[in-house]
Amino acid sequence: MVKVVADNTVLSNFALTAREDLLHKLFGDAMAATDAVMDELSAGEAKGIVPRRDWSWLPVLRLESPAERQSFETLRERLGRGEASCLSLAISRRLRVLTDDRDTRIIAHRRDIPVSGTIGVLVLAVKRGLLPLDEANTLLSDMIEKGYYAPYHEIDALL
Repeated sequence: MVKVVADNTVLSNFALTAREDLLHKLFGDAMAATDAVMDELSAGEAKGIVPRRDWSWLPVLRLESPAERQSFETLRERLGRGEASCLSLAISRRLRVLTDDRDTRIIAHRRDIPVSGTIGVLVLAVKRGLLPLDEANTLLSDMIEKGYYAPYHEIDALL
């Protein structure tokens, strides 16, 4: 059963460091992306911005109900397609959202939608013993070097 929906930025950060396996190990079948997110990711891969990775394990969700589509259209006034689709599904299906987008996080908090992002995933990977702390810090540094804006440069203080 899907419990978490991830946006393009989070997927891209892990793809850029060739560590999308961490997402799979942490969330497995409980994590999904939306068709809009996968479109964004595919576009980034086609342009060579993001390396092609194997996402065959990641379920792809679509907006199904009229309420989800209406919510998406309303959210599109402030958010990109991927972020709006993730948040629409999170609202409708009571999912957690993985995003680094500030506006999406603000809206999620206002609606009591649990939200985390790239750094939260790294912290969780350390807490669950999937990554040693020094490797998590190295991954974060690599992500920052590749263009990720992070509010922290080490996750030590977050543990």
